[in-house]
Amino acid sequence: MATKGEMVRALAERFDLNPNKVDALTRAMAKAGLRSPGGRGRAATHMSGEDIFHVTLALVMNLETKDAPEIVKGLSQLKLEFGDLWLGDHNQWDAYTGESRLLTALDHLPVAGLKLFRTFGSFCGHWLDGEFNESAAGFGDAKASVEVSTNGPHAVFSHQSESGDLRVWFGAVPKDLDEPEWERRVSMSDKLFRGLSVLASGGDS
Repeated sequence: MATKGEMVRALAERFDLNPNKVDALTRAMAKAGLRSPGGRGRAATHMSGEDIFHVTLALVMNLETKDAPEIVKGLSQLKLEFGDLWLGDHNQWDAYTGESRLLTALDHLPVAGLKLFRTFGSFCGHWLDGEFNESAAGFGDAKASVEVSTNGPHAVFSHQSESGDLRVWFGAVPKDLDEPEWERRVSMSDKLFRGLSVLASGGDS
């Protein structure tokens, strides 16, 4: 697992930013409880997948340091509300959190050993901690991505595999979304997600 300093250097390089800017952002996130305390030397704390996800979310949204903690916290705490699974043009199932089949389906996610987390930040952080790489059992041929929108707001985690296209919705659900005059929408690709997973495992992202 990466230390705070390793995370700062890796993310600064990935997003072509000054490391001091990324470091200031991580300190702001720590003060808001969105990152583990860093420490130094042998006492340096390793960053969790959720720590890395929170900082990356602020970076991909191009948030100002002063605004990032409040916005990221709100998005991170979005609750799991809806899920569906499509195989080609066929809907295998769709359900809301009040329906037991959603929780049953998501408790058996496409990757063995993963648990269901019901908030956006914890869910994505746990996937990063799963150390997904080409050799990961059940995941090597699959693709994962994340999309976040200010409309609602809502966030969608997508997982594409031979079993179908899985979408997990957090926050406002499709049936409740209006067509806004404008919205801020960002996404994290499978390539970025895998890179973050490697960083979470302590490798070179």
